[in-house]
Parts: sequence; structure tokens; C-alpha cells
Amino acid sequence: MLDVLIKNAEIIDGSGNKGYRADIGIRGDEIVEIGACRDIQAARIIDAKGMMVCPGFIDMHSHSDFTLLNFPHAESKIHQGVTTEVVGNCGESMGPVSDKYFQEYADFINSIGGMFGLSVSRESWHWKSLGEYCREVGDNGISINVAPLVGHGAIRCAVMGYESSAPDGEQIAQMHKLIQRELEQGVFGISAGLIYHPGAFADVNELVSLAKPVSEAGGIFSLHMRSEGNGIIDAVNEAIAISQGADISFQISHLKCELPGNWGKSKIILEMIEKARDQGIDLTFDQYPYPAWCTGLLEIFPTWAKNKGPTAMINTLNDPRARKQIVKEMTVPPYDWENPRDGLGWDKIILSGFSREENLRFDGRSILEIAEMLGLSPVESVFRVFCEEKGSLSMIAFSMCDEDIERIMTHPAGMVSSDGAAIAYEGSIRGKNVHPRYYGSFPRVLAQYVREKKLLSIESAIHKMTGGPAKKLGFTDRGLIRKGYKADLVILDHAVVADKATFENPHQFPQGIDTVMINGQVTLDQGRQTGTLAGKILQR
Repeated sequence: MLDVLIKNAEIIDGSGNKGYRADIGIRGDEIVEIGACRDIQAARIIDAKGMMVCPGFIDMHSHSDFTLLNFPHAESKIHQGVTTEVVGNCGESMGPVSDKYFQEYADFINSIGGMFGLSVSRESWHWKSLGEYCREVGDNGISINVAPLVGHGAIRCAVMGYESSAPDGEQIAQMHKLIQRELEQGVFGISAGLIYHPGAFADVNELVSLAKPVSEAGGIFSLHMRSEGNGIIDAVNEAIAISQGADISFQISHLKCELPGNWGKSKIILEMIEKARDQGIDLTFDQYPYPAWCTGLLEIFPTWAKNKGPTAMINTLNDPRARKQIVKEMTVPPYDWENPRDGLGWDKIILSGFSREENLRFDGRSILEIAEMLGLSPVESVFRVFCEEKGSLSMIAFSMCDEDIERIMTHPAGMVSSDGAAIAYEGSIRGKNVHPRYYGSFPRVLAQYVREKKLLSIESAIHKMTGGPAKKLGFTDRGLIRKGYKADLVILDHAVVADKATFENPHQFPQGIDTVMINGQVTLDQGRQTGTLAGKILQR
């Protein structure tokens, strides 16, 4: 007797191979039959005629660790077919933390997109290690599987705070001890964010040293590079040096070419990645399918001014002499720092995450629009709202071109990610604008790049979302449709699947995703969430 029988399925199994027709039998949390199941009894039969069945999507770059305690049903991810998320990216995980530097780290987390602070308050943060946090999330119940990474930024801050100097031998030893503790609790690897602080203070030697025990444990290194704009060539070289020096399986996060002056460089960096792979380096990358990125508004300020976090930044803005220097460095080219609006107008950057009642009217509007509403210059408007909102704002910047997105999308070493978080339009999120990638990344690839532009075959696209990430993470029972594998499955209508979330109205579920199963449990049933919390905290 089966628990679930999926009949008449057009199976795209995640391997990249051609699809085929078969029935799928599920008992408990496993796939136990694949083939013609005419005479097998089942408690529930799902007729998938006219639909496609594939493994559940694996989001290689997610920040749902910031939101899952508030949104355990992970609505924005489940509705787009995601069944497993890799969290703890960009060097910022929910542990480890130390009493000495907790306030500084909590301030920084609060500044990354604003809404993370709304989801995880300082008062509710009582765990010390990432393992403790994961246990709390698991005990609370989640609808999605979670594969955690430990953040280099969290580790460095726990030991050194926001000190800019290189760690001494004792500090390196303390960081190794924290990494080892998290590895013993099953994390899948380490991440770093070299554009953010304190990760930006680290050099190659520090990162190689900390990556080596992760490599020995079979984990991966996920990197938000030091630059995705003017310094992108050097940043890719640095990524290759870290992966080679630590002999570790390496993942470049959300690969892109930012700012008009760098458009077209995707060809160069992909050639660099291919050369490294030819030399035997296990180097892959992920990408979200949008022309705009999103991060905390703190990152719009010059490096020297922001490197101690949002509270220190506000104090700096209150110093007239420093304020004058910041205005000059933000507005007068040429820039000797990674200015995120180099070549972009103020109309190309949207702000969101406002909390003050009088500022809610600004949510989802461009800096140029906000400046006109306030009767101030754009840069003075940024200063004002940043200080009023205590640094807890995010910005969405339109700075990529379609040619680079498409070239990166079609490369065989690439995978699909969202760089978003699991949310629902309720509670602290209601009224807040977010990047549409939170709701639409995976359906958008299937609609735009497979069905409409025909840049990818359906088999290749599904592999980038399932079998490819599963192999990278070392999964032996997820990511493919095979007997004995966990029943993480998506049933969708490829003729109509599409993202509906837009930058103007992001809180919209996609269309065409009919059924989602996680660990054998139907979590999305004919487009409606069942309330089942069948997800698990996975361990390496």
C-alpha cells in the first residue's frame, strides 16, 4: 500500500537527461516505485496528466534563516517549488555570537534589508551557536528543508568584533574552534561576504586558513565576492585563489556584472571560471534571474564611513566635516571606492523597509522620488531617512544588463538561486516592499529563459535547480527522482508556469505550480498550502 501515487507523470528527473513518462509511488518520505503502477493500491492518487513532475527545487543562496521563526510555512518559497534552502550566506549566519560583540553583530544584521531586524529582534535572539538556532527552528516546525552554512562574518565578529586588523594566532585558533563546533553540528560549509564588514577586513590567507577544516570535513565555501562591479576581475581571481589554497568545493554567490561600466565582462569572468575548472578546481556559481540587486542601504556609503556598522554610520553623519566628505565621495567621480551608483541615476535605486509611520509613504519609491517629496537633494534625502530609520532600510538597484544575465544563465557551471527569504504578506512584512526574487526566481527561469527565450532546455534548467545543487551539497538522497530518494517533488504545468511578482507589486505568488511535496507530505495542493510542516534541518 502506497501513501501517494502520482500517475501519468512526465518526469524530468533532475539529472539533465531527457524526460520520460512513468508513475511515481511514495511510501513514508521516500520514492519506492517508478514505472507502471497499475495494480498498486494507494491512500491518495494524484493524476499528473498534462503536467511535469520534477525534484523539489534547491535554492543555493537564501537568507531564510532570518525569517523562518516568523514564517515557518515559507509561503514565498513553497509556492515557487522550493523544497530545500541553503542558508547562512554572505558571511552572515544566525550564529555563532559572543556576549562581548553581540550588539555590534545584531546592529549589522538589522541593517541588512531592514526586514530581517523586523523578523528577528535583538530581544528574541538568545542562542549562541548556529547549531542552537537551527534546533530552535526545527523544534518550532518548518515546511521546508534547510541546509545551513556558518558565516565567516559571524565567526570573525564573535572573536574580534569589527576590528580591521588581521587576526593573530590566538584569534585564528578561536575562530577554528568555533568552526569546528559548527561542523560537528552538521553545517554544510562556510560562507563569506567580502563586500560586507567585518568580512571585508579578511585577506586570502585568513580565508584559506579558516576554509581548510571545512574542506577536510567535506564542506563547501560559498562566497559573496569582494566586488561584482569595477573590481570584478580581481574578485574572481581572489575567489580562485581561496578555492585553490584551501582545496575546497567552491561556490560563487549570485554571479553578476554590476554597473554600466562593467557590462559585457561576463564573458571574461566565465572564461576565468572555465580555466579554473579545467585545472581541476571545483568551482561553480549561482544566479538569480533579475536585472536588479538588493542589500542594506548601509552599503551606499563610502567604505571608511560604514565599516563599523549602522549605529556608527549615523554618528558619522552627524559630524558636519565627515558629512561633507561623504557627500563628495558619493557624488563626485571618479570614485576610488566601490560606489554602488557609479553610472546610475538616483531614479535607479528603490528604498524599502520603512517603519516610522511618517515614512511609510516612501516604501517602494526611488531615491529621486523621495528627494522630490522631501524637497531635499537625493544624497541629503538618503542621510535623513537612514538616520530616522536607524539604518534599517534596504535598497534595490537596477544595475545589470540582459546580455550578461543570459550569458551567465546558460553556462553549465551555474545554478539557480533567489538571494531572497521565505516570507508571507503578513505581520511585520505587511506594507513592506521586497525584491520580487523572494516570490518568483524559479518560475521566472522556467518561463522566460526556457519557454519564451528558449535559451535553456527544460532538462538543463531543472538540473540547475535540483541535481546540480544536490551534487554540490553532497546530497545522496535528494535532488533526483530515484527509488530510495526522499519524496521532495514538484508538479507543474510548464505551458503556463510563470512569475507574477514585480518590482512594483512583489507580493504575488507565481502561477503554474500545482503540487509541492516535501519529505513525502503534500505541502502545496492544487496551488494552496496545506499547513503541513514537513521540513527538516539537514546535516552534512
